[in-house]
Amino acid sequence: MTDIVGITGCSGGIGQALQTWLENRNVKVLAFVRNPGPLEYPLDVTWPAHSIVEVMRLAAEHIGAFNGWINLAGADILREPLRSLPYEERLMQLWQTDVLGSIRCCRAVLPFLAEDSCVVNVGWDEIWTGHRGSAGELYATAKAAVTAYSLSWAQSAGPNRRVFVAAPGWVKTRWADTLSQAQLSQTARKIPGGAWQSARMVAQAIGQLVMERASIPTGTIRRIGETS
Repeated sequence: MTDIVGITGCSGGIGQALQTWLENRNVKVLAFVRNPGPLEYPLDVTWPAHSIVEVMRLAAEHIGAFNGWINLAGADILREPLRSLPYEERLMQLWQTDVLGSIRCCRAVLPFLAEDSCVVNVGWDEIWTGHRGSAGELYATAKAAVTAYSLSWAQSAGPNRRVFVAAPGWVKTRWADTLSQAQLSQTARKIPGGAWQSARMVAQAIGQLVMERASIPTGTIRRIGETS
């Protein structure tokens, strides 16, 4: 039987790489995005919970229960227009999208998850060490909240529905594409391990969690730099 996996934030670099990785392994991917194209579902994770539930219900009625759900949607506070917002407004953007968005989607999708399914949330590998600067402070705060919620929700969701956290490091996404080679090198020197991660590397790590879910304990945090 073909696995069915829903993904929020599919329009980003990691989302596109993950969709390709899963589809190459015969997984049916349902993309949930704010501005849907053909065969995509409209979903903004900042919507009220009942609206998110309704979108998932309609998708499940059409396709069937989800074998996996991946919360990738996040606020990019390193790019404009969010980069220029005041400190607390950037925090609220992260809180509404990364934290409350992940929580709303976890709670909404639970009735539509198949047995032996999984949910993957996205953390950050620097929540344990911290990162200097306002962006690091804000991002670590949001991703620590996502991680803490995931560990508790893993105990609530039941033994046959596993919950994982993928914790990437600094990923070369659209923001990194705006940097010069000198800026990329300078930033890399501040990264633990001294290297950027690619969207493809992160996608593979998340995809493996989904494909190998039956053998991975619920509540597992996969620090991606340690597995590559």
